[in-house]
Amino acid sequence: MPAFSPSSRIFPRLAAGLGSLMLAGFLSGCEEADTTHTFAPACPRFDVPGQVADRITYDGKGLDAAHRLTSTHILGVQGDCRTGPQDAQKRPMTRVRVSLNLQLERGPATSSDSVTVPYFVAILQDGAIVDKKVFTETVKLPPTVSVSHSSTPLRFIDVPTGNNPQISPYSMEIGLQLNHSELDYNRSHLRAVQFHEHVQ
Repeated sequence: MPAFSPSSRIFPRLAAGLGSLMLAGFLSGCEEADTTHTFAPACPRFDVPGQVADRITYDGKGLDAAHRLTSTHILGVQGDCRTGPQDAQKRPMTRVRVSLNLQLERGPATSSDSVTVPYFVAILQDGAIVDKKVFTETVKLPPTVSVSHSSTPLRFIDVPTGNNPQISPYSMEIGLQLNHSELDYNRSHLRAVQFHEHVQ
């Protein structure tokens, strides 16, 4: 199963770190039972841009450690591919299965026992985004636990296989869904995380 993990990750004291589902015609995202065949088609190439690998939230009263609510980090992405159901035009599809490995940290300003993690999977063709799917996962973070690890459920995303099943015509970018202020914070405060792809 292909996986992605940080080749180096720095966690400074303050460091951390799409609801609706958007569909683009021939692409679909789902969570139902998958179809398996003997020969799996090639997976799209995956990437986790460093600026969206971390998400840190504050209580709105400041940006120091005392006002931090939660920190969420993508530690890795697990995924594989197999033959999916044909689309409405009877074209062959590749079913991509994706799960994120997360680390969650409780900040001193939080009183909640859970954290909601929004994340996205963007599908690219020739470097241009042709679809972007947004998922939300709520993870328990008990008051007695300061750091927790969790994996999101498998998400199934179907993309056209293309003319050559050994080479996918698509690539995927995966990251935490950030608002403008969170993205600006990452750009100005955090050291970019470098991910590399390997096969288990």
